[in-house]
Amino acid sequence: MLNKVQNFINKHQLLDNNRRYLVALSGGADSVCLLLILHKLGYAVEAAHCNFKLRGEESNRDEQFCIDLCKRQNIKIHLIHFDTREYAALKKISIEMAARDLRYRYFEQLCRDIDAAGICVGHHQDDSVETILLNLVRGTGIKGLTGIKPINGLIIRPLLICSKEDINAYLKTEGATYITDSSNLVPDVMRNKIRLQVLPLLREINPSVEHAVMQTASHLIETERVVEGAVETALSSVAFSHNRLTVCGCFEIPLKVFLDFSSSAYLLFYVLSPLGFNSAQIKEINAGLATSVGRIWESAEYEITLDALSLVISRKDYKKALHKKFPEEGLYVVDSEHSIRITYINNVEAITSEELRRDPYTIYIDAAQAKFPLILRNVVNGDKFVPFGMTGVKLVSDFLTDLKKNRFEKRNQLLLTDATNLSLWLVGLRTDNRVRYTKKSTQVLKISYIETHNI
Repeated sequence: MLNKVQNFINKHQLLDNNRRYLVALSGGADSVCLLLILHKLGYAVEAAHCNFKLRGEESNRDEQFCIDLCKRQNIKIHLIHFDTREYAALKKISIEMAARDLRYRYFEQLCRDIDAAGICVGHHQDDSVETILLNLVRGTGIKGLTGIKPINGLIIRPLLICSKEDINAYLKTEGATYITDSSNLVPDVMRNKIRLQVLPLLREINPSVEHAVMQTASHLIETERVVEGAVETALSSVAFSHNRLTVCGCFEIPLKVFLDFSSSAYLLFYVLSPLGFNSAQIKEINAGLATSVGRIWESAEYEITLDALSLVISRKDYKKALHKKFPEEGLYVVDSEHSIRITYINNVEAITSEELRRDPYTIYIDAAQAKFPLILRNVVNGDKFVPFGMTGVKLVSDFLTDLKKNRFEKRNQLLLTDATNLSLWLVGLRTDNRVRYTKKSTQVLKISYIETHNI
């Protein structure tokens, strides 16, 4: 078992011998097995236990068990209590979702606090099988049928190579005790129904059903790689990515990209499903690609419009008017996801040509030409500027039209001005030639529009 897990860790490069890791410890068989194995393999681990206060004395029993286990193994443990029901009511989500949200928020913060490289959780092969069946029942694409991934961000799953039977056998061999969460034995949520009712029936048809499902998932992983390679090639032709959409707030994809792809329906699913559009909407959009000009579809956060030649995706919150003032140099929050950093540079000669070309969301302007406070706002009718490299004044709206920007992009385009309403920067596109810095400039302002999580 130890060799099996170590080989899996090595194969997927899950852990580093020189880093510390958190182990999510519930006290159940899976998490106890994970903690004992990683500890025995010599990894630096600390345990984290959450008391969700959902099962009365059982919750307190679980906590005490984890404390005692870590004391015997000489492993540091971190404890936290949550009022899960209150959080679920506040957020208007299920108890299960509330517990999951609280747990992972806490783990991520704890990782930062103790400089841990990741959070190891006890998901195993049977969990992956349950996830595949759950996704199949709900309706999913290829990705949902490939099972749980060994690593996803900070979440690491070293036991995915092991079955539940493997885990129980190891604990028995080690003489290790664990506790059983009674809520896992009641088929009151869909995953429990699959574990307790569906899988036993499937085993009557095929006693090795778990192996068969995982074998199918393995084939689908290879299929997914081929399909996603083709998808990414198609989307790279227009430089689309979900990350770029998040930053820009709006993106236009020519209809030709979808119509020329071997399956426009799959390409639409790949683009739109992560944005909250459901299967029925995606089916409608696919059917109307060439005929539903002007029609609009909405998800919780995004809006789609079909133009004559393109599919336009825009974030709803980017429709809100923006007007932010920056009184001096410093770092300022623009919205929930973006910030702006303003810095003086006194050594003008130190600015390299490489720096100037590196990032369209960073500019360098002559500090003497800009009067504070600087103002970041949406473009409005009548805005004018002198595009960098030119001498004549141009309407911003005409400039955006020349760039073939659609109406959503025009509406959400940001403009940075100074206190006198002098245009400084059409954000992400072009600085104003009147504020360019030259060899005669004695001081430069470096201004960056950045994603807040990159700070």
